[in-house]
Amino acid sequence: MTINRTGNDVLRHLALRRRPVESATVAVQLQHQKQHQQRHQVTLLRRKQKHEHQVLTCCSPPSTQEVVRTTLRYRQSLSALRVGFLFLLALVFPRYGLALGAKNDKESFVKTTDVEAIEDHQAILYCPLLATNRDKINMVLWFRDNVGLPLYSLDVRGKSLDDAQHWSAPQVFGSRARYIIESDPAYLELNEIKRHDQGIYRCRVDFQNSQTQSFRFNLTVIIPPEPPVILDRWGRVINSTTIGPKEEGDDLLLTCRVVGGRPQPDVLWFINDNLVDNQIEQNTGNVIENRLLWNSVQRHHLHSVFTCKATNTKLVPPLTNRIELDMYLKPLSVKILNSTQSLASNKDYRIVCQSTGSRPDANITWTKGSKKLKRHKMHVLRNMTVSVLILTPTVEDDGRMLGCRAENPQVPGLFLEQYQNISVHYPPQVSLELGSTLSIDDIKEGDDIYFECKIRSNPAWRRLAWSHNGVQLPQNSSTMKIVRTGQSLVIQKVSRSSSGSYQCGALNTEGETVSNEIKLSIKYAPFCTTDKIISLGVSMGETVLVSCNIVAHPNASRFYWRFENSEEVIEIDPDRFSNNGTSSQLEYTPESDRDYGTLSCWGTNEIGTMAEPCIFQLITAGLPTSVINCDWTNSSSKVDVYCHAGYDGGLRQKFVLEMMSNRNPGFVINLTNHEEPTFSTSFVSLREQLPNVHQPDSLKLFVYAVNQKGRSPGVFITDLFIPAVEEQEQTDGKKSTLLTPILIGLLLTIVLIIVVIVVRIYLKSKRLKQTIDKEKRYTEESKNTLLLMDQPKKDKSQKASKWKSSMGNSIKTRNKIETIDDEQDPDLIPYPRLTDIHQEELIPMNSDISFKPKTVRLPPPVSMTATSSSTATTTIVSFKDEDISEAEINLKGIEDFLMTNHVPESCV
Repeated sequence: MTINRTGNDVLRHLALRRRPVESATVAVQLQHQKQHQQRHQVTLLRRKQKHEHQVLTCCSPPSTQEVVRTTLRYRQSLSALRVGFLFLLALVFPRYGLALGAKNDKESFVKTTDVEAIEDHQAILYCPLLATNRDKINMVLWFRDNVGLPLYSLDVRGKSLDDAQHWSAPQVFGSRARYIIESDPAYLELNEIKRHDQGIYRCRVDFQNSQTQSFRFNLTVIIPPEPPVILDRWGRVINSTTIGPKEEGDDLLLTCRVVGGRPQPDVLWFINDNLVDNQIEQNTGNVIENRLLWNSVQRHHLHSVFTCKATNTKLVPPLTNRIELDMYLKPLSVKILNSTQSLASNKDYRIVCQSTGSRPDANITWTKGSKKLKRHKMHVLRNMTVSVLILTPTVEDDGRMLGCRAENPQVPGLFLEQYQNISVHYPPQVSLELGSTLSIDDIKEGDDIYFECKIRSNPAWRRLAWSHNGVQLPQNSSTMKIVRTGQSLVIQKVSRSSSGSYQCGALNTEGETVSNEIKLSIKYAPFCTTDKIISLGVSMGETVLVSCNIVAHPNASRFYWRFENSEEVIEIDPDRFSNNGTSSQLEYTPESDRDYGTLSCWGTNEIGTMAEPCIFQLITAGLPTSVINCDWTNSSSKVDVYCHAGYDGGLRQKFVLEMMSNRNPGFVINLTNHEEPTFSTSFVSLREQLPNVHQPDSLKLFVYAVNQKGRSPGVFITDLFIPAVEEQEQTDGKKSTLLTPILIGLLLTIVLIIVVIVVRIYLKSKRLKQTIDKEKRYTEESKNTLLLMDQPKKDKSQKASKWKSSMGNSIKTRNKIETIDDEQDPDLIPYPRLTDIHQEELIPMNSDISFKPKTVRLPPPVSMTATSSSTATTTIVSFKDEDISEAEINLKGIEDFLMTNHVPESCV
């Protein structure tokens, strides 16, 4: 279908079926109208035609302007004739003229439908295509206001409705208009409506035969206002989505401003979707304002949504602007959740304080007395602030107040507090002091001392203990005399062993506390570090340094040396020796035999002089003697040698184990022990030290002593054989990689052998089981032969012959019976042969005489003597369980048989 087309056909149709648009009632309705009224009507008509001519001339395509001019001239002449004709008709036929005028008035005053459309949106004008008697539509024309030219047309002449041609005036709607005929009812769709599109629109539907239908529409274009703007009390635009924060009790003043809109919009205030204000306080030009005053906002107004709505139509949702109220709120509650009574000192406690209701979340601070505490952590959970304090109470905290303060961080002064009293239980506080009359630096052996233990405790202490060098003092001691009185400790006649640290400890329900240490250093006279006489071997003319070592507190201030022999006692000049407070050194050189004897040394301090001197025996120095009582042990990996030391020759000696190689003369391995003549060494280390580890060797072992003068004679211990290192040991690393596949092969062979053995055992057990089953089956069949059937005596011979013929080939049965006879026990009752039983007595009653025996292939019996080949065929008569259960036993026949064969009566 084509929208843009020339208007020739449309104008031609208008020229043929033109209906007067303006009212033609002048001089038609009343016969007595005057002539000047008719001339005025003609003048108006000419003006309208002139206007239409101008519209068509300026708006029609250039190709159709000539046709339009011709048509207009035709219409003008036709209209003039028409007016004159109507005037004459009105004079001649008054009634006809009135009727024709009434028809034009009916078309002019069609019912108008109000249609609203939003600017820049779409408008729908419904013009249904309803024809009576299914009359065909010729054309649909759309007009605006009283303009005689159409702005849109649908030409259906000579074609179907689907092929109708559409045309839209470019100067009016152009492509913005579209007549939708597929819908029912059909409608004119106007897109992107502009404010100048507002007006009266007519739709005229022409049919071929039926009367023309007309529809009128009053199109109102609504211009929406601009989005509302919210202002604060100072007239500033609020650009955020929240207002505040406000405090409780503050007043809230908001102004909603709306600009433009046709018709004038309504400006409304809503709080949480509830209408609270619809009054317009100010209306200046196209600016509309609505002011909202909300007095004393409260806690429950938090997060309330204040919405301003502006609307002037129901076609679109109202324009809105909303803000949310934010507030600062003080805490509603604060509470310490833990009790602070009976707290143990120096122990960590988790004290929890909880606050609710603050916005923003409260800050919680802790105080202990006047001191602010910092060891706490805060957690926020759903408008609840929780602070956990790690409190470690001390003795000084007993009786203080613990406070928790919850405060709004944004508003000073919005806080709540709670306090609790702190009650502290603590272990004893112990302090140890030396007696006030004693001086810790002036205590010597033999003095009496005492200590005082001061205790502060809540609750009171129950036990008091004393310790010396970390060891608890007993009530009675053999080394010191102890006296305990209350909180004091007395030690009488102290000795140098009383030196050390002293402490006291007290115990109550909260625990035990140990006091501070007091270290005593008892003063005593010097004494020698050893109580033995020290022998010194010195050669004549040799100078030896003799050291006299003592123990003293304080250190010795002077030393004395003395030499004694059998002839004289000589005090040695102090210039010949030196001292350092704990030892004195003397250089001594014997020049003759008279210079050998005893040296004595004394030390002296402020307490006194040594009671016993340090003694040194000077003897002539020589070589050490050989070791004695030697023994040795030899294991697979090492050798051990044990000896006892001989005389050291007056000098310090050491011991040597010498091992001499027999294969490599001159090669020696030595082991030295500076303390005692014991030695231990491994064969591996010995082999590594030999020149050639691949050759066996033997070592001669000797032990001798050595001092400064020389060595003692060596003591032979043994000849120790050292085997050679084989090549295989060196290539163990290489062969170890070859052992892995060998071991795997060996393991697989063992597994295969085990599998074969298990299979053979299984097969053998299976065959044995089959043999046992067959023996059991044979035994059961043998028992079945004992069933004696009651048959007439006259048939015995015939049946017996048949039985014998069927049993003649039973090699297994015969062998079985023969075996039983061969193994008879004289203490047992002989078992009768099956062949001695009357054959006719073995046949079941009511059975078929001509039954066929069952042939079974049996393996050769193991426990029997077989007279045939290993695969003998045996014929065995078998019965079903049903036959046996139904058989009747001839007891009389059994009794006669047993008595005939001399079976004991007891067995019968």
